[in-house]
Amino acid sequence: MSRPDGLYILARRVLLDAVEALGDHLASVVLVGAQAIYLRVGESDLAIAPFTTDGDLVLDPAKLAEIPPLETALTRAGFFPASRDSVGVWISRQLRPGERVLEIPVDLLVPASVSPGKGRRAARLPGHGARVARNVRGLEGALFDSDRMELRSLEPGDPRRVELAVAGPAALLIAKLHKLADREGTDRERDKDALDIYRILRGCEFDDLVARYKRLGGIADSKEAADTGRQLLERLFGTTRAVGCALAARSLGPLSDPEEVRQSAAILTQTLLDELRD
Repeated sequence: MSRPDGLYILARRVLLDAVEALGDHLASVVLVGAQAIYLRVGESDLAIAPFTTDGDLVLDPAKLAEIPPLETALTRAGFFPASRDSVGVWISRQLRPGERVLEIPVDLLVPASVSPGKGRRAARLPGHGARVARNVRGLEGALFDSDRMELRSLEPGDPRRVELAVAGPAALLIAKLHKLADREGTDRERDKDALDIYRILRGCEFDDLVARYKRLGGIADSKEAADTGRQLLERLFGTTRAVGCALAARSLGPLSDPEEVRQSAAILTQTLLDELRD
């Protein structure tokens, strides 16, 4: 296994800081995003090593206590809001050896369909600051598809490790598909989001992914997100010319055959969709 990128190492340090700060609320926290995907699939056999510069934590409002306020716990640990108007983005300043101080974000997210702050960007969790977390569509699966896993430091001198809920492969796939679709055609569109989806399709045990996805489709609170995820998977990855296949191939660049990546992504997609139709 190759040595992780320096920014990814910092992102893991900051994520551990945030998880420790939220210790009193850990029962309501689920890790999602790229760091959850890498815990699930590792490096697989792709030419690009895992890389991310942030951390994403879903909060389950039904399990979240009111004390201590989330913003109090985070500020005591050295975090601060990304800006006066930001929602759910918490920053930690880190010094990368030999370089300037970097601002590493951790996002606190609430599935939009179960959020107390329905129809608004801010989740407005009772007992907590109005802007401490934000509503996001497509994350509902993380509340029902997760496993306890160990999150550990990537730094040799840091012995920290903590057990927390990590979103399962179906929940991660659905969430990433929503994210990619929301950013499609904008200046926030990222090749890496498509590559993360490709990692899930390639690296997760297929029968397990199918079973988990079908389960989410049968739960009232996650059904809409799961159904939309299937439609997005078909549109974004269903053919070799689909935008998701193109972005995944572009993300790997000269390290792989772009046509081979497109074909692989489309075949994996159609195989999954065929199983989900049964």
